[in-house]
Amino acid sequence: MQMMDKNDYFYLFFLVLCILGIASWLNVGWCSEDKKPDIKTPSLSQIIFFSSHPAKAIEPERYHGKAQACIRKYLDSVPPGSYLWQFDLPFTSEKATFVRRRVLAEQIVVILGEKVRTETEAFAFTIPMVAEWEGMSEGPVQEANFIDLWLKEHPGTSTEPFLQLLKAHRLRAGFEAARARQEKELWPVLKKRYREALSRGRLSNNPLLSCLAEDLESQPYVYLEGQGRP
Repeated sequence: MQMMDKNDYFYLFFLVLCILGIASWLNVGWCSEDKKPDIKTPSLSQIIFFSSHPAKAIEPERYHGKAQACIRKYLDSVPPGSYLWQFDLPFTSEKATFVRRRVLAEQIVVILGEKVRTETEAFAFTIPMVAEWEGMSEGPVQEANFIDLWLKEHPGTSTEPFLQLLKAHRLRAGFEAARARQEKELWPVLKKRYREALSRGRLSNNPLLSCLAEDLESQPYVYLEGQGRP
């Protein structure tokens, strides 16, 4: 068997590089499979607690199983002509906060009924809401603390089940921010408070609140990705 000299090794090495280069070109060029990017489907808790999407932008066919059933239940509950069908978030933070307050009030009314409108609007336009939490725990925790104060001042309110779930959402967001910023004394406290609020919110037999609680608990994260579950 004839031994390969240095030129043969160089030629073989060059050939391998050419083959790998062609394979790579075929994979990323027009010959490759046309892969469409995934479109993020907002969760029910994101839609309601973050006021992220008007009802007109929600496509039930993108969901499956229980999630789809809950999304359809939610959309069926939004009356024709409701502000929830058509709102847009403005670019300025001040106007965006105003819109989020109004959307939050309408979300609560859709879930709990017109009987809570007066109290709901008072709550939504009083809670210390800002346009952006900037990755910090203070914003969502401040909202959660306000909900505790509101419930203390309004004992027996019929809005409590929703407010407990809203509080749970804010506490989970605060937990994720605290983890991200290594606030080691804070996140165990927020974890415990999240569990307590979620449990209280689940006491309601309202079908949409049940959907909302299950959706919130099933999310891998609600604010900052990769911080674990409380």
